[in-house]
Amino acid sequence: MIAVSYTWTKRLGAPVYLIIRFSGEIGVKSSRVRVRYERRVLRDLVKRLKRAGAFSHEPTYVFGRIYVPVEDPDAAVNEAAKVFGVSSVSPAVKASSKLEDIVDLGVKVALSTFKEGTRFAVKCRRVGEHPYRSPDVVKAVGSAILRSLKGKGVKVDLDRPDIIVGVEVREGDAYVYVDEVEGPGGLPTGSQGRVVCLISGGIDSPVAAWMSMRRGCIPALLHFDLEDFAGPETRAKALDLAKRLAGWMPGNRLRFYVARHGEALRRIKEAAPERLTCVLCKRVMLGVACRLASLRRAKGVVTGDILGEQASQTLSNLYVIDSAVKGCPVFRPLLGMDKAEVERLAQRIGTYEISSRPEEGCKASPKRAATRVDLGEVEEAEAKVDAGGLVSMEVEGLEELVVEGG
Repeated sequence: MIAVSYTWTKRLGAPVYLIIRFSGEIGVKSSRVRVRYERRVLRDLVKRLKRAGAFSHEPTYVFGRIYVPVEDPDAAVNEAAKVFGVSSVSPAVKASSKLEDIVDLGVKVALSTFKEGTRFAVKCRRVGEHPYRSPDVVKAVGSAILRSLKGKGVKVDLDRPDIIVGVEVREGDAYVYVDEVEGPGGLPTGSQGRVVCLISGGIDSPVAAWMSMRRGCIPALLHFDLEDFAGPETRAKALDLAKRLAGWMPGNRLRFYVARHGEALRRIKEAAPERLTCVLCKRVMLGVACRLASLRRAKGVVTGDILGEQASQTLSNLYVIDSAVKGCPVFRPLLGMDKAEVERLAQRIGTYEISSRPEEGCKASPKRAATRVDLGEVEEAEAKVDAGGLVSMEVEGLEELVVEGG
Protein backbone atom coordinates (compact mmCIF):
# COMPACT_ATOMS: atom_id res chain seq x y z
CA MET A 1 0.00 0.00 0.00
CA ILE A 2 2.94 2.37 0.59
CA ALA A 3 5.64 3.16 -1.92
CA VAL A 4 8.40 4.35 0.43
CA SER A 5 9.95 3.34 3.72
CA TYR A 6 9.45 5.49 6.79
CA THR A 7 12.49 4.26 8.68
CA TRP A 8 13.84 7.84 8.49
CA THR A 9 11.45 8.68 11.32
CA LYS A 10 13.30 6.38 13.71
CA ARG A 11 16.73 7.74 12.76
CA LEU A 12 15.92 11.18 14.13
CA GLY A 13 15.81 10.08 17.74
CA ALA A 14 12.39 11.66 18.28
CA PRO A 15 9.17 9.83 19.20
CA VAL A 16 7.46 8.39 16.11
CA TYR A 17 3.70 8.81 15.72
CA LEU A 18 0.97 8.25 13.16
CA ILE A 19 -1.36 11.15 12.52
CA ILE A 20 -4.77 9.69 11.67
CA ARG A 21 -7.28 11.93 9.88
CA PHE A 22 -10.94 10.99 9.71
CA SER A 23 -12.95 11.00 6.49
CA GLY A 24 -14.53 14.35 5.72
CA GLU A 25 -18.11 13.11 5.96
CA ILE A 26 -17.57 12.04 9.57
CA GLY A 27 -16.56 15.62 10.32
CA VAL A 28 -19.90 17.02 9.17
CA LYS A 29 -21.99 14.77 11.42
CA SER A 30 -23.57 16.10 14.60
CA SER A 31 -21.16 16.23 17.54
CA ARG A 32 -22.78 13.19 19.14
CA VAL A 33 -22.64 11.05 16.00
CA ARG A 34 -19.19 12.31 15.10
CA VAL A 35 -17.69 11.29 18.45
CA ARG A 36 -19.36 7.87 18.21
CA TYR A 37 -18.01 7.29 14.71
CA GLU A 38 -14.54 8.54 15.53
CA ARG A 39 -14.36 6.24 18.54
CA ARG A 40 -15.38 3.33 16.32
CA VAL A 41 -12.50 4.18 13.99
CA LEU A 42 -10.16 4.37 16.99
CA ARG A 43 -11.30 0.92 18.15
CA ASP A 44 -10.75 -0.60 14.70
CA LEU A 45 -7.37 1.08 14.33
CA VAL A 46 -6.07 -0.23 17.65
CA LYS A 47 -7.30 -3.73 16.81
CA ARG A 48 -5.42 -3.74 13.48
CA LEU A 49 -2.21 -2.30 14.92
CA LYS A 50 -2.16 -4.78 17.79
CA ARG A 51 -2.65 -7.70 15.43
CA ALA A 52 0.23 -6.48 13.25
CA GLY A 53 2.52 -5.96 16.25
CA ALA A 54 2.89 -2.28 15.30
CA PHE A 55 1.30 -0.88 18.45
CA SER A 56 3.49 0.50 21.24
CA HIS A 57 1.44 2.73 23.56
CA GLU A 58 -2.11 3.98 23.92
CA PRO A 59 -3.10 6.51 21.26
CA THR A 60 -4.26 10.05 21.93
CA TYR A 61 -7.73 10.80 20.60
CA VAL A 62 -8.89 14.38 20.13
CA PHE A 63 -11.81 15.75 18.16
CA GLY A 64 -10.85 15.14 14.51
CA ARG A 65 -7.51 13.39 15.04
CA ILE A 66 -5.80 10.33 16.47
CA TYR A 67 -2.11 10.40 17.36
CA VAL A 68 -0.63 6.92 17.72
CA PRO A 69 2.89 6.19 19.01
CA VAL A 70 4.37 3.33 16.95
CA GLU A 71 7.49 1.18 16.87
CA ASP A 72 7.32 0.04 13.23
CA PRO A 73 6.09 2.94 11.06
CA ASP A 74 6.02 0.93 7.81
CA ALA A 75 3.75 -1.79 9.23
CA ALA A 76 1.67 0.74 11.12
CA VAL A 77 1.00 2.87 8.01
CA ASN A 78 -0.04 -0.19 6.01
CA GLU A 79 -2.53 -1.22 8.67
CA ALA A 80 -3.90 2.24 9.42
CA ALA A 81 -4.46 2.96 5.71
CA LYS A 82 -6.93 0.04 5.57
CA VAL A 83 -9.23 1.29 8.32
CA PHE A 84 -12.61 2.44 7.05
CA GLY A 85 -13.35 5.97 8.19
CA VAL A 86 -9.72 7.08 7.79
CA SER A 87 -9.04 9.61 5.03
CA SER A 88 -5.26 9.74 5.35
CA VAL A 89 -2.32 8.71 7.51
CA SER A 90 1.01 10.46 8.10
CA PRO A 91 4.03 9.02 9.89
CA ALA A 92 5.46 11.88 11.92
CA VAL A 93 8.03 12.79 14.54
CA LYS A 94 7.12 14.73 17.66
CA ALA A 95 8.54 17.79 19.40
CA SER A 96 7.30 20.38 21.84
CA SER A 97 5.26 23.29 20.53
CA LYS A 98 8.09 25.76 21.10
CA LEU A 99 8.88 27.41 17.78
CA GLU A 100 12.60 26.72 18.04
CA ASP A 101 11.94 23.02 18.64
CA ILE A 102 9.62 22.85 15.64
CA VAL A 103 12.22 24.54 13.43
CA ASP A 104 14.96 22.23 14.66
CA LEU A 105 12.88 19.13 13.97
CA GLY A 106 11.76 20.45 10.58
CA VAL A 107 15.39 20.83 9.51
CA LYS A 108 16.23 17.30 10.72
CA VAL A 109 13.31 15.90 8.74
CA ALA A 110 14.46 17.76 5.62
CA LEU A 111 18.04 16.51 6.02
CA SER A 112 16.73 12.93 6.26
CA THR A 113 14.29 13.06 3.33
CA PHE A 114 15.39 15.68 0.80
CA LYS A 115 17.56 14.88 -2.21
CA GLU A 116 19.68 17.10 -4.42
CA GLY A 117 17.47 19.72 -6.07
CA THR A 118 14.32 18.94 -4.04
CA ARG A 119 11.53 21.46 -4.46
CA PHE A 120 9.51 21.84 -1.28
CA ALA A 121 6.75 23.69 0.52
CA VAL A 122 5.79 23.97 4.18
CA LYS A 123 2.26 23.93 5.59
CA CYS A 124 1.05 24.28 9.16
CA ARG A 125 -2.14 23.42 11.02
CA ARG A 126 -2.41 24.78 14.55
CA VAL A 127 -4.88 24.19 17.40
CA GLY A 128 -4.63 26.04 20.69
CA GLU A 129 -3.05 29.23 22.02
CA HIS A 130 0.56 29.90 20.99
CA PRO A 131 2.81 32.99 20.83
CA TYR A 132 2.98 32.66 17.04
CA ARG A 133 0.69 32.18 14.05
CA SER A 134 0.68 29.38 11.48
CA PRO A 135 2.35 31.60 8.81
CA ASP A 136 5.16 32.27 11.32
CA VAL A 137 5.80 28.52 11.56
CA VAL A 138 5.80 28.13 7.78
CA LYS A 139 8.24 31.00 7.30
CA ALA A 140 10.60 29.93 10.11
CA VAL A 141 10.76 26.26 9.07
CA GLY A 142 11.15 27.05 5.36
CA SER A 143 13.91 29.60 5.94
CA ALA A 144 15.82 27.24 8.23
CA ILE A 145 15.64 24.41 5.68
CA LEU A 146 16.99 26.68 2.93
CA ARG A 147 19.89 27.76 5.14
CA SER A 148 20.71 24.21 6.24
CA LEU A 149 20.61 22.72 2.73
CA LYS A 150 22.30 25.63 0.99
CA GLY A 151 24.37 24.43 -1.95
CA LYS A 152 22.23 21.34 -2.66
CA GLY A 153 19.89 23.05 -5.10
CA VAL A 154 16.95 22.87 -2.71
CA LYS A 155 14.32 25.53 -3.35
CA VAL A 156 10.79 26.50 -2.43
CA ASP A 157 8.04 25.66 -4.93
CA LEU A 158 4.51 26.32 -3.71
CA ASP A 159 2.86 25.18 -6.94
CA ARG A 160 4.53 21.83 -7.68
CA PRO A 161 6.62 20.76 -4.69
CA ASP A 162 8.35 17.38 -4.60
CA ILE A 163 7.86 17.26 -0.84
CA ILE A 164 5.49 19.10 1.48
CA VAL A 165 6.79 19.45 5.01
CA GLY A 166 3.70 19.34 7.19
CA VAL A 167 3.53 20.67 10.73
CA GLU A 168 0.65 20.05 13.12
CA VAL A 169 0.73 22.01 16.36
CA ARG A 170 -1.78 20.99 18.99
CA GLU A 171 -1.58 22.61 22.40
CA GLY A 172 1.86 21.69 23.82
CA ASP A 173 2.89 19.23 21.10
CA ALA A 174 4.03 19.52 17.49
CA TYR A 175 4.26 16.84 14.79
CA VAL A 176 6.33 17.07 11.62
CA TYR A 177 5.75 14.84 8.58
CA VAL A 178 6.42 14.72 4.83
CA ASP A 179 3.80 12.35 3.46
CA GLU A 180 0.08 11.63 3.53
CA VAL A 181 -0.96 8.07 2.68
CA GLU A 182 -4.51 7.83 1.40
CA GLY A 183 -6.96 5.77 3.44
CA PRO A 184 -10.23 4.25 2.21
CA GLY A 185 -12.40 6.98 3.74
CA GLY A 186 -16.06 6.12 4.17
CA LEU A 187 -17.75 5.20 7.43
CA PRO A 188 -16.53 3.00 10.30
CA THR A 189 -17.11 -0.74 10.12
CA GLY A 190 -20.46 -1.82 11.55
CA SER A 191 -21.95 1.65 11.71
CA GLN A 192 -24.58 0.73 9.09
CA GLY A 193 -25.33 -2.90 9.98
CA ARG A 194 -25.09 -6.17 8.05
CA VAL A 195 -25.60 -7.09 4.42
CA VAL A 196 -25.30 -10.25 2.33
CA CYS A 197 -22.94 -9.79 -0.63
CA LEU A 198 -23.05 -12.09 -3.64
CA ILE A 199 -19.53 -12.98 -4.72
CA SER A 200 -18.39 -14.87 -7.79
CA GLY A 201 -14.85 -15.28 -9.08
CA GLY A 202 -15.12 -12.20 -11.30
CA ILE A 203 -14.00 -8.60 -11.01
CA ASP A 204 -17.25 -6.82 -10.18
CA SER A 205 -18.77 -8.58 -7.16
CA PRO A 206 -15.79 -8.28 -4.77
CA VAL A 207 -15.55 -4.58 -5.61
CA ALA A 208 -19.25 -4.16 -4.82
CA ALA A 209 -18.74 -5.99 -1.52
CA TRP A 210 -15.78 -3.74 -0.67
CA MET A 211 -17.83 -0.65 -1.44
CA SER A 212 -20.52 -1.79 0.99
CA MET A 213 -17.78 -2.31 3.59
CA ARG A 214 -16.50 1.19 2.92
CA ARG A 215 -19.97 2.53 3.73
CA GLY A 216 -19.94 0.92 7.17
CA CYS A 217 -21.54 -2.46 6.41
CA ILE A 218 -20.45 -5.86 7.67
CA PRO A 219 -20.85 -8.34 4.80
CA ALA A 220 -21.65 -12.01 4.80
CA LEU A 221 -20.29 -13.30 1.49
CA LEU A 222 -22.44 -15.72 -0.52
CA HIS A 223 -21.00 -17.76 -3.39
CA PHE A 224 -23.04 -19.97 -5.70
CA ASP A 225 -21.17 -23.13 -6.67
CA LEU A 226 -22.34 -23.97 -10.20
CA GLU A 227 -20.95 -27.50 -9.79
CA ASP A 228 -21.10 -29.32 -13.16
CA PHE A 229 -21.69 -26.02 -14.98
CA ALA A 230 -18.33 -24.50 -14.00
CA GLY A 231 -14.84 -25.62 -13.12
CA PRO A 232 -13.51 -25.89 -9.53
CA GLU A 233 -11.28 -22.87 -10.12
CA THR A 234 -14.30 -20.56 -9.84
CA ARG A 235 -15.02 -21.55 -6.25
CA ALA A 236 -11.29 -21.39 -5.44
CA LYS A 237 -11.13 -17.83 -6.78
CA ALA A 238 -14.19 -16.81 -4.79
CA LEU A 239 -12.63 -18.19 -1.61
CA ASP A 240 -9.38 -16.31 -2.25
CA LEU A 241 -11.35 -13.13 -2.91
CA ALA A 242 -13.18 -13.62 0.38
CA LYS A 243 -9.84 -13.88 2.15
CA ARG A 244 -8.62 -10.70 0.48
CA LEU A 245 -11.78 -8.84 1.56
CA ALA A 246 -11.45 -10.24 5.09
CA GLY A 247 -8.07 -8.51 5.25
CA TRP A 248 -9.94 -5.19 5.18
CA MET A 249 -11.96 -6.08 8.29
CA PRO A 250 -10.74 -4.98 11.73
CA GLY A 251 -10.97 -8.56 12.97
CA ASN A 252 -9.36 -9.96 9.78
CA ARG A 253 -12.23 -12.41 9.17
CA LEU A 254 -15.53 -12.75 7.33
CA ARG A 255 -18.30 -15.32 7.02
CA PHE A 256 -18.33 -17.06 3.65
CA TYR A 257 -21.34 -19.11 2.54
CA VAL A 258 -21.52 -21.52 -0.38
CA ALA A 259 -24.81 -22.52 -2.02
CA ARG A 260 -24.91 -25.59 -4.28
CA HIS A 261 -26.53 -24.14 -7.39
CA GLY A 262 -25.98 -26.94 -9.89
CA GLU A 263 -29.40 -28.58 -9.42
CA ALA A 264 -31.19 -25.27 -9.97
CA LEU A 265 -29.34 -24.71 -13.22
CA ARG A 266 -30.03 -28.27 -14.37
CA ARG A 267 -33.80 -27.86 -13.86
CA ILE A 268 -33.82 -24.45 -15.52
CA LYS A 269 -31.97 -25.82 -18.55
CA GLU A 270 -34.35 -28.77 -18.83
CA ALA A 271 -37.72 -27.06 -18.32
CA ALA A 272 -37.41 -23.35 -19.22
CA PRO A 273 -36.83 -21.48 -22.47
CA GLU A 274 -33.09 -21.14 -23.02
CA ARG A 275 -33.15 -17.36 -23.46
CA LEU A 276 -34.57 -17.00 -19.90
CA THR A 277 -31.78 -19.02 -18.28
CA CYS A 278 -29.78 -16.12 -16.79
CA VAL A 279 -32.79 -14.24 -15.43
CA LEU A 280 -34.28 -17.38 -13.86
CA CYS A 281 -30.88 -18.31 -12.41
CA LYS A 282 -30.46 -14.88 -10.82
CA ARG A 283 -33.98 -14.87 -9.40
CA VAL A 284 -33.20 -18.11 -7.56
CA MET A 285 -29.88 -16.66 -6.39
CA LEU A 286 -31.60 -13.56 -5.11
CA GLY A 287 -34.18 -15.66 -3.29
CA VAL A 288 -31.42 -17.60 -1.52
CA ALA A 289 -29.54 -14.40 -0.68
CA CYS A 290 -32.62 -12.77 0.83
CA ARG A 291 -33.40 -15.87 2.91
CA LEU A 292 -29.82 -15.80 4.19
CA ALA A 293 -30.15 -12.09 4.91
CA SER A 294 -33.19 -12.83 7.05
CA LEU A 295 -31.30 -15.54 8.93
CA ARG A 296 -28.33 -13.22 9.46
CA ARG A 297 -30.54 -10.25 10.39
CA ALA A 298 -28.99 -8.37 7.49
CA LYS A 299 -30.64 -5.30 6.04
CA GLY A 300 -30.32 -6.19 2.37
CA VAL A 301 -28.38 -7.86 -0.44
CA VAL A 302 -25.48 -6.40 -2.42
CA THR A 303 -24.71 -7.45 -6.00
CA GLY A 304 -22.02 -6.47 -8.49
CA ASP A 305 -24.35 -5.61 -11.36
CA ILE A 306 -23.29 -2.84 -13.76
CA LEU A 307 -26.23 -1.42 -15.64
CA GLY A 308 -26.29 -2.70 -19.21
CA GLU A 309 -23.01 -4.62 -19.06
CA GLN A 310 -24.61 -8.02 -19.66
CA ALA A 311 -27.96 -9.23 -20.96
CA SER A 312 -29.24 -9.94 -17.45
CA GLN A 313 -28.17 -6.47 -16.31
CA THR A 314 -30.43 -4.35 -18.50
CA LEU A 315 -32.82 -2.16 -16.56
CA SER A 316 -35.78 -4.25 -17.72
CA ASN A 317 -34.21 -7.51 -16.63
CA LEU A 318 -33.00 -6.16 -13.29
CA TYR A 319 -36.58 -5.09 -12.60
CA VAL A 320 -37.81 -8.63 -13.29
CA ILE A 321 -35.02 -10.18 -11.22
CA ASP A 322 -35.77 -7.96 -8.22
CA SER A 323 -39.48 -8.75 -8.40
CA ALA A 324 -38.61 -12.28 -7.21
CA VAL A 325 -38.30 -11.04 -3.62
CA LYS A 326 -40.35 -8.79 -1.37
CA GLY A 327 -39.19 -6.76 1.60
CA CYS A 328 -35.52 -7.37 0.86
CA PRO A 329 -33.63 -4.34 -0.51
CA VAL A 330 -31.13 -5.06 -3.30
CA PHE A 331 -28.17 -2.67 -3.43
CA ARG A 332 -25.97 -2.26 -6.51
CA PRO A 333 -22.98 -0.02 -5.72
CA LEU A 334 -21.52 -0.39 -9.24
CA LEU A 335 -24.69 0.46 -11.13
CA GLY A 336 -23.42 3.69 -12.71
CA MET A 337 -19.76 2.71 -13.13
CA ASP A 338 -18.09 1.39 -16.25
CA LYS A 339 -15.76 -1.60 -16.43
CA ALA A 340 -12.56 0.46 -16.49
CA GLU A 341 -13.55 2.26 -13.28
CA VAL A 342 -14.34 -1.03 -11.57
CA GLU A 343 -11.02 -2.54 -12.67
CA ARG A 344 -9.07 0.42 -11.30
CA LEU A 345 -10.78 0.07 -7.95
CA ALA A 346 -10.18 -3.70 -7.97
CA GLN A 347 -6.47 -3.04 -8.46
CA ARG A 348 -6.45 -0.58 -5.59
CA ILE A 349 -8.14 -2.92 -3.10
CA GLY A 350 -6.10 -5.96 -4.12
CA THR A 351 -8.73 -8.17 -5.77
CA TYR A 352 -7.94 -7.63 -9.46
CA GLU A 353 -5.11 -10.16 -9.74
CA ILE A 354 -7.23 -12.91 -8.17
CA SER A 355 -10.28 -12.10 -10.28
CA SER A 356 -8.18 -12.12 -13.45
CA ARG A 357 -7.03 -15.71 -13.00
CA PRO A 358 -8.40 -17.87 -15.84
CA GLU A 359 -11.56 -19.88 -15.30
CA GLU A 360 -13.82 -21.99 -17.47
CA GLY A 361 -16.93 -19.82 -17.11
CA CYS A 362 -20.57 -20.84 -16.84
CA LYS A 363 -21.55 -23.62 -19.27
CA ALA A 364 -25.26 -22.92 -18.76
CA SER A 365 -25.18 -19.49 -20.43
CA PRO A 366 -27.46 -19.37 -23.50
CA LYS A 367 -26.13 -18.49 -26.91
CA ARG A 368 -28.61 -15.61 -27.13
CA ALA A 369 -29.87 -14.35 -23.78
CA ALA A 370 -32.96 -12.15 -23.66
CA THR A 371 -32.32 -8.50 -22.83
CA ARG A 372 -35.98 -7.65 -22.16
CA VAL A 373 -37.93 -10.50 -20.59
CA ASP A 374 -41.62 -10.58 -19.75
CA LEU A 375 -42.39 -11.03 -16.05
CA GLY A 376 -45.42 -13.21 -16.74
CA GLU A 377 -43.42 -15.54 -18.94
CA VAL A 378 -40.67 -15.75 -16.31
CA GLU A 379 -43.11 -16.58 -13.52
CA GLU A 380 -44.73 -19.26 -15.69
CA ALA A 381 -41.31 -20.83 -16.32
CA GLU A 382 -40.48 -20.66 -12.60
CA ALA A 383 -43.58 -22.65 -11.76
CA LYS A 384 -42.32 -25.47 -13.97
CA VAL A 385 -38.94 -25.66 -12.21
CA ASP A 386 -40.36 -25.12 -8.69
CA ALA A 387 -38.18 -22.09 -7.98
CA GLY A 388 -39.44 -21.82 -4.40
CA GLY A 389 -38.41 -25.39 -3.71
CA LEU A 390 -34.99 -24.77 -5.24
CA VAL A 391 -34.46 -21.74 -3.00
CA SER A 392 -35.39 -23.74 0.11
CA MET A 393 -33.14 -26.62 -0.92
CA GLU A 394 -30.14 -24.32 -1.42
CA VAL A 395 -30.73 -22.48 1.87
CA GLU A 396 -30.94 -25.76 3.80
CA GLY A 397 -27.71 -26.94 2.18
CA LEU A 398 -25.68 -23.77 2.73
CA GLU A 399 -22.07 -24.36 3.67
CA GLU A 400 -20.68 -21.83 6.15
CA LEU A 401 -16.99 -20.97 6.54
CA VAL A 402 -15.13 -18.33 8.51
CA VAL A 403 -12.26 -17.05 6.40
CA GLU A 404 -9.28 -15.04 7.60
CA GLY A 405 -7.51 -12.33 5.66
CA GLY A 406 -4.69 -13.33 3.39
